[in-house]
Amino acid sequence: MTASNGDTPQKHPSHDKDRRPDQGTVLDRIKMPPMSGEEALRRFNEGQSSANGAGNATQPGELENLHPIIKLMALGGTLVLIVAVLLGVLYLFAA
Repeated sequence: MTASNGDTPQKHPSHDKDRRPDQGTVLDRIKMPPMSGEEALRRFNEGQSSANGAGNATQPGELENLHPIIKLMALGGTLVLIVAVLLGVLYLFAA
């Protein structure tokens, strides 16, 4: 029992190598001026600061707002988790 759709491979139109330029993706059709990486980062940072409504002021992260004891417990828990995973891997290799 054979399937008839497996006899000839179907080509998806977006995978053709000889596509016309007007058949590209949306990003291919956007006309962008050439810019350096530094210019792109500067524009990105300007957009982020205007979206936040603040100039160069940075907001503290979640970890910075925690009590020092809680920070220490989080660090200790992370280290215990890493050691447990490593010991588990060693146990699996030894078995």
